[in-house]
Amino acid sequence: MAIQKNITIDGIDVPFKASAAVPRLYRLKFRRDIYQDFAALQKSVGENTEKSSALDIESLEVFENIAYIMAKHAAPENVPDNPDDFLEQFNTFSIYEILPQLIDLWGLNVETQVQSKKKHRPIDRPMTTPLFLLRCVQLGLSMGDLDFLTIGLVNDMFTERENDDFKYDSLATQEDFDAF
Repeated sequence: MAIQKNITIDGIDVPFKASAAVPRLYRLKFRRDIYQDFAALQKSVGENTEKSSALDIESLEVFENIAYIMAKHAAPENVPDNPDDFLEQFNTFSIYEILPQLIDLWGLNVETQVQSKKKHRPIDRPMTTPLFLLRCVQLGLSMGDLDFLTIGLVNDMFTERENDDFKYDSLATQEDFDAF
């Protein structure tokens, strides 16, 4: 269920993978929260253009780290253990050509299909790696399970679990099923 995509960087076809394991892998490698970093990066890139780029060093480093983790996740045997060594294989390339494709890949990874049936207060805090991993533990998912699931699917599973005790106004009867 994880999502993979090949992106051409400096003439090299590089596989990238997005799954529910990415937030954990990113946190383990860089001691940072990918949700917060991705949001800040998208904002920073949105404020600039390729012709008038004024991206700060931290934004560039976050981009490199996210690209590295997704590439390492896709092909661990082909990607060095160090992000700098990974980047050394490329000459120059535009962040504005690669980042939109990584954002699309991340978007597919976090896409959900299930709506909550409960009428409760909206969650007023953003998703973070610790909150996401807490949901995984509450669902009984192992860290190994996350390689095969998307973040969106995990969030859908969590929502469905929360929907389990929803009281429906009416339930279908056997006659309803037969008429269907």
